[in-house]
Amino acid sequence: MGREAKGQNPLEAVATLPPIEARAHEPPPATGWPAAQRADEPASDAAAGSSDSPSSPVARWFEATAPCVVPEEPARSRRLLSIPLLVAAIVLVATARSVMVRALLPLALVAAAVALLARGRRRRLLPPVQASRRGLSLDGDQLVLQGEGGAAQHVLLATRDRFGVTLLAPPRRDRIVALLSSSAGMSSIGASFDGPSRRTFAALLDRAYVVGADEIGLEALGPDGEALSLGPPALVALLDELTARSPGCLERFVATDARGAALSLDGLELRAGGRVFDLTAPLEWRAFVFQEALGQAIAVYQGTWVRQGTSEIVLVCLLPAMTPALDGPSAPSASLGSLDRGALRDLRLMQGSPESPPPADQRVAVDRLLMVPIRSALDKAPRPAAQAPRARA
Repeated sequence: MGREAKGQNPLEAVATLPPIEARAHEPPPATGWPAAQRADEPASDAAAGSSDSPSSPVARWFEATAPCVVPEEPARSRRLLSIPLLVAAIVLVATARSVMVRALLPLALVAAAVALLARGRRRRLLPPVQASRRGLSLDGDQLVLQGEGGAAQHVLLATRDRFGVTLLAPPRRDRIVALLSSSAGMSSIGASFDGPSRRTFAALLDRAYVVGADEIGLEALGPDGEALSLGPPALVALLDELTARSPGCLERFVATDARGAALSLDGLELRAGGRVFDLTAPLEWRAFVFQEALGQAIAVYQGTWVRQGTSEIVLVCLLPAMTPALDGPSAPSASLGSLDRGALRDLRLMQGSPESPPPADQRVAVDRLLMVPIRSALDKAPRPAAQAPRARA
């Protein structure tokens, strides 16, 4: 991360925040190490023989979806498009006065309708296109991204190490990004859900934290710089495998703050800024926003103040959009009234009242995609009687 500013530099007050600002306009880093670079690393005998052990999990393959593939037009749509052509032909035969129009134009319309239906039939008879071999392999204790055409492999995760999987979604829950975090770094895997798949996998979508609609980080990229997306069934199968190997991974993330110190969350504790907060004991917290000048610009931040006993910190990151845009030509079809209770709760957790900038020595800069999961965990923790009530949908 960047060094702390000194003297009268205007960055002094925000300490490590500028690097977070710089990263706000790009997806979370999809880091991994090439598999070839790990070949010369020492490994224990148990790890080396794990893939050959009879008790080792069976290797799994999860095919990545090709972003350039356009879904085939449904057969029902083709039939519906052919009906107006046939109707127009009948009308022309019955009403046209010119013999030429009554003979040739209806024939042309009928030929177009037949060609449309025949095109759909040919598509069904053609052999399926060769599937892309870019995807994820879970073999032994490593989750590996395999590039297409024998490209370099990248290890995203080692299941023998402590890791977390954080599920994020936009307010309409039509997309999910699984944010993988471990000591190796962070990587992200996406999946898009249409109407039927949203109903089929509603339980999974309900578990995702809702973040602002402007989050570019929801466009998952692999270590090779290409979009990394799975089909909904493949993503569910991958999550099932990961939770089977680490049952608490969906309630955990393992990351570092802007200074390189440990930043982690699980169901029992939050570690940040060199402090440990017990989530089973009463604690105080509140959300707020503040702004500071960075040279000629003004940066707006969101903060989460946490205190338990003598430990007190402020988690900070850039301020994202509070709610989905509900008007304008690009407004989504959903409104606040149509959002589910979980989405409303998460969107309210993102909001805070304006306050003065906190002391620089209390600040811990974090990735803003992690702010909602942190606040959600804090909101579930016991609170002193004097604290305000929890956020409710």
